[in-house]
Amino acid sequence: MTKTDQDLGATPRFDRIYAAMVAGAIGDAMGGPVEGWTYQRIQEIHGVVDDLLPYESVPDYHNHFRRAPGSVTDDTRLKHLVAGAMVADGSPCWRGALPRRGDIAWAIVQAYHAAETSLERGFLEEYALGGVYGEAKLIWGGRMTNGFSMANGPLGLICPGDPEAAFALSFDVDFISDGYAKYSAAMSAAAVAAALAPDSTPASVVEQALAAAQAHRVEGPLTRAWQWYDHVFTVNERLVTTAVDLALRHRDVFSVREAYYEQLRIGELGSEAAQTLAVALGMLVAADGNLRQAIIGCVNYGRDSDSYATLVGAIAGAMHGISAVPESWRRTVEAANPEFDMRATSLELAQVVQVRYQRCQSRARVMRVLLGG
Repeated sequence: MTKTDQDLGATPRFDRIYAAMVAGAIGDAMGGPVEGWTYQRIQEIHGVVDDLLPYESVPDYHNHFRRAPGSVTDDTRLKHLVAGAMVADGSPCWRGALPRRGDIAWAIVQAYHAAETSLERGFLEEYALGGVYGEAKLIWGGRMTNGFSMANGPLGLICPGDPEAAFALSFDVDFISDGYAKYSAAMSAAAVAAALAPDSTPASVVEQALAAAQAHRVEGPLTRAWQWYDHVFTVNERLVTTAVDLALRHRDVFSVREAYYEQLRIGELGSEAAQTLAVALGMLVAADGNLRQAIIGCVNYGRDSDSYATLVGAIAGAMHGISAVPESWRRTVEAANPEFDMRATSLELAQVVQVRYQRCQSRARVMRVLLGG
């Protein structure tokens, strides 16, 4: 590690970026072994899942590649591809600019062609084809999946304290989501960006994610006044508000589960995007921002537990920093996934934030001169 890396590693921005990346991976790896289960089945077999378990099921394209405790799923794999596109040589991020859709698509296509196993290629195939064919390719048949919600945390991490910018960036580069799922993913990135604010709270994260969605909307006054507007246009906001209201009523990540099962489900798709966002933000509020409890709450909720937990882990990690992450969890996950150097990736993302800050400072100097300051 160079002296520059050592200095950067001591900064609050690195600490919280690193925590977001690690805690997201922990949530993914803890939720993976019980993905698709109901909370009743989890309770019957495990009581409470509060540690990293081995996988009983065989490896799969869109789950785990290995069975060892702490092994991540496709959620973290895709997230590291997004992050890698942002810190690669030649990325516009190193000039202080934002990543483009093509940067992410190119990274995925390159990884697809470099893959050495069918597991790797199978995981990447839908995304690679989407990157190449664009609107001619409906990923997952156009279903409203949480594919980008689980992976776009790094976009929020390079927009600290600016959830509207994170929302817009996610919406612009997202070729993985369709329909309202693009809003779900963009609100997820906005929540991560909001969590990096020094004084962030669960309430402020939720409020700013909702506000970013409203600020980005392009609808006329007659449409907004339409009797079906809330039902048709604002599915994400409705589910998040419902989840938060129930969380404030229960204030417990376990007792709120039954109400969530009754009121948050949309159709039969387990990986539905709006539900993922609502469960993650709801559990963050029910846990009063406590990272450990929020992750455990999402894991023991069942259904698409790894995706809920990876999102809430990223948000809570960004809020609190690495000291809030249980050391045993961190060591197990990093040891189980040696292909991902989470510390090095976090250092590079922190450097991107620094470059973007310096660019903003340069622009601010110009504005001060023009404004006569």
